[in-house]
Formats: sequence, C-alpha cells, structure tokens
Amino acid sequence: MPDVVLSPLRFVVDHRNPTPEGGPTLRVLAEDGDRELLRFDGFLVGGHWHVDPGGRDEISRFEGEDAIDGTLRLLRDELSRLLERAGAPLPAPLDAERLSAGLDQIEAWLRNPPADFDGVRPDDRRPSRGEKWALYPEDVLPVWVADMDFPVAEPIRRVLRFAVERSDLGYPIHPAPTDVPEIVAARMQERFGWSIEPRRVEILTDVVQGMYVAVHQFSEPGEGVVVQTPIYPPFVGCVNVMKRRMLENPLALGDAGYRMDLARLEEEIDDATRIFLLCNPHNPSGRVFTREELLGVARIARERDLVVVSDEIHADLVWSGHRHIPFASLGSDAESRTITLTAASKAFNIAGLRCGVAIFGSDALKRRFNGLPRHLRGGVGTLGIEALRAAWRDSQPWLDEAKAYLEGNRELVADFVRDELPGVELHLPEATYLAWLDCRSLELRPSPYHHFLERGRVALSDGANFGEPGVGFARINFATSRTILVEALERVAKSLR
Repeated sequence: MPDVVLSPLRFVVDHRNPTPEGGPTLRVLAEDGDRELLRFDGFLVGGHWHVDPGGRDEISRFEGEDAIDGTLRLLRDELSRLLERAGAPLPAPLDAERLSAGLDQIEAWLRNPPADFDGVRPDDRRPSRGEKWALYPEDVLPVWVADMDFPVAEPIRRVLRFAVERSDLGYPIHPAPTDVPEIVAARMQERFGWSIEPRRVEILTDVVQGMYVAVHQFSEPGEGVVVQTPIYPPFVGCVNVMKRRMLENPLALGDAGYRMDLARLEEEIDDATRIFLLCNPHNPSGRVFTREELLGVARIARERDLVVVSDEIHADLVWSGHRHIPFASLGSDAESRTITLTAASKAFNIAGLRCGVAIFGSDALKRRFNGLPRHLRGGVGTLGIEALRAAWRDSQPWLDEAKAYLEGNRELVADFVRDELPGVELHLPEATYLAWLDCRSLELRPSPYHHFLERGRVALSDGANFGEPGVGFARINFATSRTILVEALERVAKSLR
C-alpha cells in the first residue's frame, strides 16, 4: 500500500474494494502511530468518509459528486477542520506547497490502481462487439486493427460508470464552454514542451474526420495531396474518395529502416499541390521522424505554400531513445500552416468513444476549416468528451504502466521474428504498438495476410491496404497480453513450417 508522509500525518492508499461499484480507500494516520484519524472510502456507489473522535465512528456520505473528487476537495479545503473533529488538531498548518505536492501524488494513486495487462485471455475478449474480435470466426486470433486488448484505465472507466449511474447522458457542452481546449493545451505542454492556444482547439469525432474535412476545405478536386506510403489506409482512402490527386512520396526503405525521400518529392511536386498529409509517428512503420526530416518537410511546405495536416495520434506511444516532435512546434511558419490532429484513443484504448481534436496553428486555418458547418461533421457524445478529459488529465500513471509492458512486447516480437521467422524482416518500431513485417522474400501467395489467416488462423493487417509499397508486408498489433501475443506469433511460425 503506497503512502505519503506529511509530518505529523501519514496518508495510506489501499485498493481493497476493486469492484465496479467500489473504489479506493485513503486512511489518514498520525505519523507516529497507527491510530486512524480519518478514512475516505472513494466508492463509486455509496462513497463516504469517516471521522473518529475518541473512538466514535462518524460517517458522512458524498452527495452529488464523485467520491474521489469529494475526497480531494475535503483534503484541500477542510483538512484542518476534520482533524479537529477527530480530536487531533495540527500543531501548525501544513506547508501549502508540500501539501499540494503530496495531494497530487495521493490523487494519482487513488485514481490509478495497479493494472493487470498480463491477465487478458481470448475468452475475455470474445464477447466484444468491436471489429477487432467480432470480424473473424472464433478459431482466428485477431492481432490486426489498432485496438489494445487491455482493460481501460480506471479513471476513464470510473467517469463512464459515474455518468451511467447518474443517467447523465444528455447533450454534451460543446463546442463551448468546456475545459477540453485547456486540457489539450496542458497536455501538449507537459508531454512535448509545445505551447498552443486553447482557442485554436476544435473538438472532432475523430482524427480521420479531421483529415477529410481538411482535404475538403483546403483543396479542390483534381489538386494534389502528398501521401507518404506505406501509410494508414484512410490517408489513401481520403484522397481517392475526395477525388484529389494523390502525389505519392514513398518512404525509402534501406538497411536501417524507412527514411523520408524529400529529394524525390521536390522533383515530382507541382504547382497544383495543396496539402501534405503527414503521419508522425508513422503508421505502419513505427518511425519517429527526426527534426532534420521534419524541417525538410517544413521547408518544402513553405516554398510550395502547402497546408500540412499532421496526424500525431501515436505521439504518446514513443519508445526509449526517441522523442516525438510536434510538427507545428518547429517554428512560426510551420505552425501557421499546420493542422495537428490527435486524440487519446490510441494510447488509452477508447477509439469507440469517438472523440479527437484538431489544433490549428493560426486563426485563419481554423476559420477556413470551420467553413464546413459543424453539424455536417456530426456530433460528439458526452461519454467521448468525458473519456478524453479523464485520459489526458488523470490517467498518465496507467499509460506509464502500459508503455512499460508494451516495450517488453516489442522486444518479444523482435526476438521472435529474428529467431523463429527466417525470411521475415522487421525494423524495430520507434513508436506505436504495431510491427511491420517484411515477408516479401517468402513470396507467400496470394499475400502474407491470406497465408497467415488461412494456414495459421491468425489475423494480421494486410500490407497491400497501406499502398503499393506495402505489398508483401503484414502488420501485427502487439498491444495484447503476452499469452495472446506468443500464441499469435507461434501460429505465424507454424504456418511457415
């Protein structure tokens, strides 16, 4: 049980009631003994707190607010008064800075119980109505679409449960007033050192919607859009469906992995090109583009007056030794021509709740984007907004645990490919929980995807869907338990034997 000492008090967090209706307990003790002065039971249903003056257990309920929120409010605003009621007044007020820092740590522990990433089994996932587990027959192990199999972070689960318990499913507060823009700005500053204007944040249904709206508003049919293949399929789909002309700039694959081929782009780009669709971190290769590569894109965008639409949804999933650089943070010119699209959905496993954001580098970009009436884009639901808030505001401890587990899975995949899959090549992904398997030398017919599905009963993503440079590749999603991942990899190996 973690604890924090703020002399003369000790605060102990215990996750002793992990049921859906339960929650954490916080005990406030005298530092030099075991006497419980205060206890806060942060249950989702029936949350309450105890004050113990002289052995009399006085209980009060939290009414009209989440019990964890209520616990933190009482600790910040009424701790001295409650201790006096308990017969243990503070000899002197606690230092405000120390108390604030201590409560921040206590809040993180209260909201984030230890996560169990290893316990997921196929039978746990089979009832899922999401496409990952519902698309294929039960004898197929799905490791394709970019969903995690992990339990969602407790702060997100809790806010969703709380809304349902209160039947709080009315229209959301959108587009204003809501604190989402401020939460986005704080998140970008904290994680990436990137300062943005909250007024330039727009809530969307998802990143793909933002891509379609940007292509619609900033180009005309027949005009050029740069796409760097192999690429997440909606990039190609967006250009084709919107009847724009795809200016394909394939990433160059060498012994060290993929790199941008901007020299080729400069030779092929024309005056009727309007948009550069950037995916960074890159899906499916897992590249985290360097500052030099991004500056090269920024220079071309400046010289050719391109709008850069930057999908940065995987920015929270960057592995050791690499750092995500938001494209709009490169300088004032890059910022002024960039629409950054992102969401909590990939890193926090909440894609089905349909909530993302666009961050505009200028007021002019936002006005033109919003020239497509908002109601044509469809509404954003209350639960999606609440989940985004809980993810980016309260769930970083869960993500830290998840990333440590995923980094172990990444190494497991790399070792397995090297030792058990002769003829398959893998460049270790620098980001994402996706591994891009080069199976071209095996000449699997009709494709690696079909081979692994039919002979191994394991579903990967078909590399051909990522553009012509993806033919002969398959993408595996390693955001699952080691039990499922090892079984999937062994099925792949068995199919090749």
